[in-house]
Amino acid sequence: MRNHSIDYAKIDLDLIWKNVFNFEERIAETMTMEAIQYSKKTAIGAGIVGGIAGGAVMYVIMSALMTQIGMGANCFAIIMGLISGQSYENALVPGITAHFLTSIAIGVAFGAVINIKKFHIHGFGKGVGLGIVTGVIAYVVIFLPIAMTALPPHMMDVMKMMPMTGETGMSEKGMKSNSMNEKGMAGTSSEMKSNSPMDEKTKMEEMNKMIMENTQKIFPMILAGALVSHIAFGAALGLVVTPIVKKAARRSEK
Repeated sequence: MRNHSIDYAKIDLDLIWKNVFNFEERIAETMTMEAIQYSKKTAIGAGIVGGIAGGAVMYVIMSALMTQIGMGANCFAIIMGLISGQSYENALVPGITAHFLTSIAIGVAFGAVINIKKFHIHGFGKGVGLGIVTGVIAYVVIFLPIAMTALPPHMMDVMKMMPMTGETGMSEKGMKSNSMNEKGMAGTSSEMKSNSPMDEKTKMEEMNKMIMENTQKIFPMILAGALVSHIAFGAALGLVVTPIVKKAARRSEK
């Protein structure tokens, strides 16, 4: 009897292990069947549409950030235009164009990546996750190098132009206080006219110093805001691309 009970135990264990292996095989088959099959053309086309959508989301966030720090909603695009070599007066449209062309290029790269079998999108979770990873990579590879080199001087250029255009009140208070101090120091004397070149030079030095201090204060906020906007860009990219490739996959199955 003991020998028979041991044999039954062995049989039961063998059956259990067989069921476990069969279950794992079924899971693998199911995952393979659930993979969305789509063409490279579809993936890249979806990436372009997603890149435009993500670029729009990023632009809104960066414009809100620029408004919050007192630089004006369009300053993000203007700075982009200045970086691309345009003058302040003509920088807005080229800046917007450069921003969306970059967004489209990132979308194309995303479409090419999700066409690789390992990165095929199974659903919104993976689509959004890959999109966010793409946004963070774009932040590190594209935005940070620009932010650490070209961004600060062009930000200072924009701040210098703003008091003349009246787009923001960031520097107007400082200018008013400086002019009041100058008047007080001048008193009733008429020497200010004869010393005007020196006064203008001093005023410009004070203005540059104030602008540099303001740039240093707001720069960390811009870096943090840009990271958030790139994450939002990636999430929007994934949200838009996923239903497009899923719909294309359903059509191909029919």
